[in-house]
Amino acid sequence: MVITVGLLGFFSTLILLNDPPTNSDLDVTPPIFEINSAKIFQATQRGIASTDTPSVPNTIEIPCGAQDFSLETAFTRMRIKGENCVSKNSPTTEIKNVSNGYVATVFHKKDYSFTTDYINLNEGRNEINLLFETPEGVTSQRTVIINRAPASASEFKN
Repeated sequence: MVITVGLLGFFSTLILLNDPPTNSDLDVTPPIFEINSAKIFQATQRGIASTDTPSVPNTIEIPCGAQDFSLETAFTRMRIKGENCVSKNSPTTEIKNVSNGYVATVFHKKDYSFTTDYINLNEGRNEINLLFETPEGVTSQRTVIINRAPASASEFKN
């Protein structure tokens, strides 16, 4: 036992007194560190839901006075943008896809407009209800029907 403890102390002292290995001694760089760091940190720009974005095909803009309407799309998700036409006070806004129960998150802006997150769409008919209610109790409701085309097998061909 005494010999084992003595040898352990001797080798520990040798390790502590020796200089650490130089870079040339450790010239093996793991491949993970050779990856171009620019590729790792490339970020794609994403629009923020509450900022103004240009009109894109999967965004519906609903102006004041617009009646119920329908449209067709191949997109699996849609964003709704519009104006608060009920009152200059901040209304309670609920936007719901009745067909699948999805309730959208609504972002109100200072200029009395709003935008939603992307609303998931089922294949076929999607009934989107927009309900606005002011603190005074004034309500306004609109309905948008979005018919989503079924996914085609040709979309998945290489």
